[in-house]
Amino acid sequence: MSPELNPPYLMSRTPAGSDGCVSVTADAAARVLEVAVHGRWTPALRMRAWTAVTKCFVEHPSAVVVDLRDLGDPLAASAPAWWTMAMTGARMVPPVSVVASLPATTALAARLNRLGAKRQLPVFATMPEARVAVTSRLPLTQRVQLHLTPRPEAAGQARALIADVCQAWQQPRLRPRAALIISELVGNAVAHAGTDILATVSRRGNGMHLAVTDHDPRLPVLLDQPCGNPAEVRHGLQVVHAAATLWGAIPTKTGKVVWAVVRSHRDPAPVT
Repeated sequence: MSPELNPPYLMSRTPAGSDGCVSVTADAAARVLEVAVHGRWTPALRMRAWTAVTKCFVEHPSAVVVDLRDLGDPLAASAPAWWTMAMTGARMVPPVSVVASLPATTALAARLNRLGAKRQLPVFATMPEARVAVTSRLPLTQRVQLHLTPRPEAAGQARALIADVCQAWQQPRLRPRAALIISELVGNAVAHAGTDILATVSRRGNGMHLAVTDHDPRLPVLLDQPCGNPAEVRHGLQVVHAAATLWGAIPTKTGKVVWAVVRSHRDPAPVT
């Protein structure tokens, strides 16, 4: 994994430039990521797209919707990139569903169809159609959500949720780290966002995915580790950084979601 992909995985909103851009937004309620590619397909844009997609798969969403409606690719040169993305998602455990949105009359859509992408990479003409397609087949089990208000007791309510799911999913080894992480994430949302909060806990094999969504678009900042008393070294996001297997943040349409993956120390992290 390249150095720029070391955790935390922070994906900020980027304005479109002359050489194009790739933006990622999250639908935390549905556990779906949307990747929008803008501009003419060039080696530079290809690298940006690959970096964004790699970050998406590290987050291990339920599905990814690729918006290619604003991609300039008259020769369909980008087709292998999207095909590889779909194959990568299909091989993950659990699999990540990947769909694309672009007009059916484009050369790119025709080439994807020739590659046999209809089964692994369905193409839809509009984003609403693509969203409905992925959300209609997402599993609703193994996921619990809790709506919280920005009050001091919110962190305790989130820890209680972790206790309940760890007991229900028979994952007692994950409880201490998961409770510590969710408490910090919710506490940060209360202190810095001050908006309504959605805490989502999802089962990921022998691990757990934690997500805290608020309505403040500012992404978190991991401050340098301070010097001094070792007992006071880790606080705030330093706790999350130390306890989580992976963590990061993604913009949403109304704010952001900060997520973390917790796995047993004996379980290997996935290779992306």
